[in-house]
Amino acid sequence: MDDLRLLRHFDAVYRLSSFTKAADALGLTHSALTKSIKQLEANWGVRLFDRTTRVVAPTETGRRMFPMTRDLLARADRLREEAVSGAAKLRVVAGPAILDGFTHPGLLAFRQLYPATAVVVETMPPALAIEELIQMRAHVLLYHSASIKSLPYASRIRTWDIVHEPYCVVVRDRHPVLDRTITASMLYEYDWAIAGFDSAYEASLPSHVQQDLARRGFPRYRLLSQSACLQLATETDLLTLVPRSLARRYCDANPVQYFEHPDGIEFSMLAVTLAELGLEPTVQGFIRSLKDALA
Repeated sequence: MDDLRLLRHFDAVYRLSSFTKAADALGLTHSALTKSIKQLEANWGVRLFDRTTRVVAPTETGRRMFPMTRDLLARADRLREEAVSGAAKLRVVAGPAILDGFTHPGLLAFRQLYPATAVVVETMPPALAIEELIQMRAHVLLYHSASIKSLPYASRIRTWDIVHEPYCVVVRDRHPVLDRTITASMLYEYDWAIAGFDSAYEASLPSHVQQDLARRGFPRYRLLSQSACLQLATETDLLTLVPRSLARRYCDANPVQYFEHPDGIEFSMLAVTLAELGLEPTVQGFIRSLKDALA
């Protein structure tokens, strides 16, 4: 526990590049913080910082230690939180379209298995989400496979297939596109609303199609809500694209029609966990519940 306290002090100095700023953030005196760092260096037989009157720079050892220290502190914070609350907390980060259209069936099934587990589901860009996972501030990520493939830390993550199904185009009843022969190039003559932070859908298309869409300024609207895209497609001439199961559910309750994308492109959703950690029962239960609910 003493080493853990000293590592928190090391973490603050490293992040703030200043003993003075770190001492203020930790509520310590400058001398007490300096003593802590010296004690950690002595305990471990390493030198963590090169100090001058103006600069505090980490040594090579300090740079190697920092990411591992962040992992350890995050794990310790989770342990303390769960010990105090008496119940586990599952943190899930998902793409906005996935959060909007796919997480709730899994949560309903998961609740039956782990009724005492608190769940937090939020959305953020994939590049930020992977950092949350690596720092162990999130347990599971849910994103389109195209988004996951572009992320760093490939050697540190494990992926789980959740859903594979065709993308469908959703349009309002009596949309003029329904009176024409459906081709991909014809569809892109219309304006679109696409849900998501990034171009996961576009990335699944052939490169020449991606270039053509970029020239056209596709999509006209990029929103963080799948529901908003569907509502726009219901009330305007905008087209939107959603996985087939979501298109079916929405079409049953709204005056819209849908058809599979003529290029046969697929929605592919992955769950992502840290590879170096064994799956906690709640994490395993959530992934299983989600996969079973969406099968």
